Amino acid sequence: MSFFNSLQEYVSNSVAGLSLSPKRFSLSRSDTAEPPTGIPPGSRSNSGDSNTPGFPKVLPAPGASALVQRRRSTLECLVPAPPVRRPGSFRQRSPKATPDKRPSFCSRRLSWPDIDHQVRSGVQEIDGSYFESFTALAWKQENQRQSVMKAAEVAAADPPPQEADLGIVAIDYTAAQNEKDKLYVEMLYTIANTVGAPAPGGQYAHYKEDLYLYGQRAFGMPPDRHYRMLHLAGEEKPPIVVLSVVVIEAEGLEAKDANGFSDPYCMLGIQPMAAPSSPQPQPLTPNRTLSDACAPDMQGNHDKLRKHHSFKLSFKRKDGRVREQRDSIVGALPAKFIRATSVKPHTLNPKWNEKFRFDIDDINSDSLHLDIWDHDDESSVLEAVSKLNEVRGVRGLGRFFKQVCQSARQSSQDDFLGCVTIPLQDIPSTGLEGWFKLEARSQRSSVQGRIRLKMWLSTRENRGASEEDNWTELIQHESLYATFVDYELKNWNRESWTWSGDLPGPALTILHQHAVQGDLTELQTAVARFVAACRVYLKHPLDPRWMLQLLTDIESAWMNFTLTREEEMWLAEKFTAMQERWLQQLRHHRQLFPALHPPSLVRLEYVLRCLAYMSNMKAFWKCCPFNKEIRGEIVATLRKGTPEWFQSLKSSIMTSDEYDACFVDFCSEVYVHLQHGLSHYHPLFEGTNGIPYFSVVFKQLDKLMSDEVIAFLNQNEHPDAAYSRLIFSVYLEVKDLATFHQNLPSGGDHKLLLVRCHEWFEASVSCWLIVCKAKALQRVRTAVELQKPCEGDKLVKHSSSAVDVVAMFCQLRDFWRLLQWPKAHSVPLLSQLLDCICSAALLYADISYQGLMETGYFDRMGPFKICDEMCMTVNNLEYVYKFVSLLENYFDFVTLETIASEIQCATLTNQLDSTLSQFQVRIMDIIKRVGPQMQEALRKAMFHVAWSPDTLPTNQAVEPLLEYLHTHLHALNLYLLPQNFERVLYDVWEYTLSELNHQMDGGTNTDEMPPMFHERLHAALELMVDFFHCEGNALSIESLHSSIFCQIEQRLQYHRTDTETLIEIFYNQRLQEQLNTTSSPYGSLAVRAYFNHDSLCVEVLHARDIIPLDPNGFSDPFVIIELLPHRVFPHCNEQQTNVHKKTLHPIFDECFEFSVSLEQCRSPGAMIAFTVMDHDVLTANDFAGEAFLALGSIPGVADTTGVDNFHGLKPVELILMQQHQKNHPILQILESRVADRLAAEFVRKQRQRIANK
Repeated sequence: MSFFNSLQEYVSNSVAGLSLSPKRFSLSRSDTAEPPTGIPPGSRSNSGDSNTPGFPKVLPAPGASALVQRRRSTLECLVPAPPVRRPGSFRQRSPKATPDKRPSFCSRRLSWPDIDHQVRSGVQEIDGSYFESFTALAWKQENQRQSVMKAAEVAAADPPPQEADLGIVAIDYTAAQNEKDKLYVEMLYTIANTVGAPAPGGQYAHYKEDLYLYGQRAFGMPPDRHYRMLHLAGEEKPPIVVLSVVVIEAEGLEAKDANGFSDPYCMLGIQPMAAPSSPQPQPLTPNRTLSDACAPDMQGNHDKLRKHHSFKLSFKRKDGRVREQRDSIVGALPAKFIRATSVKPHTLNPKWNEKFRFDIDDINSDSLHLDIWDHDDESSVLEAVSKLNEVRGVRGLGRFFKQVCQSARQSSQDDFLGCVTIPLQDIPSTGLEGWFKLEARSQRSSVQGRIRLKMWLSTRENRGASEEDNWTELIQHESLYATFVDYELKNWNRESWTWSGDLPGPALTILHQHAVQGDLTELQTAVARFVAACRVYLKHPLDPRWMLQLLTDIESAWMNFTLTREEEMWLAEKFTAMQERWLQQLRHHRQLFPALHPPSLVRLEYVLRCLAYMSNMKAFWKCCPFNKEIRGEIVATLRKGTPEWFQSLKSSIMTSDEYDACFVDFCSEVYVHLQHGLSHYHPLFEGTNGIPYFSVVFKQLDKLMSDEVIAFLNQNEHPDAAYSRLIFSVYLEVKDLATFHQNLPSGGDHKLLLVRCHEWFEASVSCWLIVCKAKALQRVRTAVELQKPCEGDKLVKHSSSAVDVVAMFCQLRDFWRLLQWPKAHSVPLLSQLLDCICSAALLYADISYQGLMETGYFDRMGPFKICDEMCMTVNNLEYVYKFVSLLENYFDFVTLETIASEIQCATLTNQLDSTLSQFQVRIMDIIKRVGPQMQEALRKAMFHVAWSPDTLPTNQAVEPLLEYLHTHLHALNLYLLPQNFERVLYDVWEYTLSELNHQMDGGTNTDEMPPMFHERLHAALELMVDFFHCEGNALSIESLHSSIFCQIEQRLQYHRTDTETLIEIFYNQRLQEQLNTTSSPYGSLAVRAYFNHDSLCVEVLHARDIIPLDPNGFSDPFVIIELLPHRVFPHCNEQQTNVHKKTLHPIFDECFEFSVSLEQCRSPGAMIAFTVMDHDVLTANDFAGEAFLALGSIPGVADTTGVDNFHGLKPVELILMQQHQKNHPILQILESRVADRLAAEFVRKQRQRIANK
């Protein structure tokens, strides 16, 4: 106890030397100079008044052990120690104080400004704003362009010109009056004979009077003529209503066959109202057939119906009478009303997808009735019994015997699976598709499952034509749709292309009924709508969004339906017409779709989308297989339209043939139009059709503008001063026009003409950069002389000199961008510019570093104290370093690598990397002084953590350390840039780990350490990880888990592990090394092992290339076989082979048996250890090598192979190994356990096996 008393006194003295607050475990920051800045959102104050408000309350789990409490998160670890209760007191202990969350030392927010970018020392005024003046050269040019932009915006307020003004001819398809009359009668006939129930949601539900009124107005029909046409329509014979049914699938049917399945098929027909839908189950007599009225037809179609009905022969009935099937349709139905699907064998979830059509006599009373039957082949009892072996399972066997018994009776077997009855009057005009539950014929019938049907109504007229031929109805539907569209456009008081294409309800109802009665497919109606819209579009433009929707409707229905050849030709004609019209619009797209007129841009976008969609339509290429590729047609159209627009623009600006100041205005106009093309037109063409619009247009304008510039330069060989200014203005415009080539795909720049203008000024730019370097160095010196500290809320420590230097670099960077020098020729000039920036940056780093050195910062040894000069200097360097590091992106080194030579690119890269590395050296030299200044305080705090009494919880023992770190790191976080703070934080983390590692190995004897010594250190390590991670706001987990951290964590884990488990871990590591070893200088050992009948057989066959351990150059080898771990094989002693004298390649051929169980062999970590020793007579045997074999991989353990299959097993050749890791952590830890005999014996044995260097 004296040792611990002295230890406690030493700890108290050590903590007293840390200069910490007396409130050692308090989280209150009232005694500090700055209150905590961040409170987690959504946090609640605790119920007690003593708790810190704003922090969450953490309740400990009931019954948690002390070890679990120490492994809690940082929220619960930072808990003040409860007051010690006075001994002998009978007062109830007050509840434990709720732990408060420590305020984060990473309190800076991303939204806070780090540097005051607006601060200036006035250094630019000393050299007359030399660098700033170059970036302002183009201000007049920009003003000119702004005026052009404003003029374009004013022009965009006016509506676009009409297509006729640009030479686009309108095409009017006007039908003859007699055709209109026929169409009008057809419309009236459609309204008079509507079919189907109202659609769900009230769709297509209008009074006929409303439909008549809308049709009359759309056709412009006078009342007298309307009534005459209505009378003609009434004299027409009503159409025949047709029901189309698609039997799609069924599921969950009852199993009727012995194999647990059924062979279902469907019988369906139209059931009149008088016939009951479900008969009573009773045996049928021979005279009760499916339809009494059509008995001859049933007999004549006997062979056809035979495959769908179960005509079985009873075992006792030998007279050949057909056993008739019971049907759920009792009424006398004509055979032509009965349809049957195919038989789907061996399934309870059949899929048919078969279509049927029925003529309807009375839609108000008739119903669709469908039966599902199980199709059974004719069989006999003997045949049924002969198939007994085919039945699987007891349940199937019972069903099989039941079937045999039923077959032996005279009564028919019940193979009915269910039925459904659907009144036709419930089918809406839009059709009906869904699942219908199967119903039984009577209460005694057992029915389950449901069936999926699709039904719709249509009509046909008895004209003698095919029922599938509805070409006339299709033409009528198109004309009717076009008539309604024309009518709506006449009532539209705005531009025709602003109409959305939405027809009113009566029009949609008429069209819907016409499509239903004409049995038009979804594809036919979509084609008719598109053709009608095309007819109207060619007369006056419509909304292309509506046209795109019509194209989408065609393509959506194309996969499910087909068109006749005549219909395809009809559609192809409109496809071609619309393609030509849209291409004509694109030829004049600048006039028809102004770039600054948003509605026009939307029109252009959807015109392009229509062409893009059409080029990918299967319908288009099926109907127009020989048409040219649409994308190529668009490109050709742009190439025709650009020269026409260029000449028109030139004529409107340049009033004479002389090149005067108007030519500059013309260049500005071209530049602005190119900007509009790049920002407005190019994304539309590129995004919709993948056409490089700007590339196509710019290449043409490059040739046109080059001719104009050459003519301008050749008109006067000896210009005067005024004309020189004009030339310079033209150069700026032409240079900016040439910069548009950067937006072209790479590889085509060498063919352009405008880019050559830069070659004329290369020498001038080179001379300018030489002057710039001298100016830049002088500005750096002046900036440091005039620097002043920058102070402000939420700003880090820095001065104005760094901002001045970076501002100068930005001017140089922006001027380089203004030059826009061709990248293929930019490396020499860029190297000069980079040398200018890097030289100035390094000069600034040297001056700043020297200034900090003169303050004596590098001579301080501790304790740590925040130095304002250090923070200011390192932030200034980091700010300049960050800008220099981005030069690679600013100057696009990646692109240069694909253009310039490797030597040139290496020169630039090395120049930049050298500057950045010198900056990093300067920054790290300053930051690396923080850790050593904290080292002494960290050592004392870590000693307190490690050697505190066990009665003091770990979260309280680590509190002084975290308090010390929090105090200084919080201030550093406020003063340093995030990059610098992260560097400091990582350096402090490494020093903290180093001190923890020192304390962990502080005692060589485990007896001297407290019982919970390593558990405490491990818990402290977890607390420190949480502290430095700071919920993701500080160091990342990857950075925290450094190599030294992993070593410490592993050693702590080993310290907390018992000896036997450590030995097992050691052997498992050796086994893993065995699996990873492919070669070794110690030779190999061939063995064979297998498990059979509670016996493990191990055969030691031979060894090769054993190392010589005797003076004669040989060895006397023998092998020791041992089963590990010993806790799994406690009664299996090690065995060994005979000794073989003077050989390096012994042949043992010995077999050993171990009495073990299969469960033992399959235990985790179970293995065989083979140790090769050299036998010595006088001295101890020498170690030659060892190998390990996992028992889980040997035959008999890895599988259930019998003993008969073990013959011919291939031997396993194991590479012999030796221990090379002299300071293995497990051996070191076991060696420290002096009082542990097992550990001492194991270490002694392993030390003998360590290989000599």
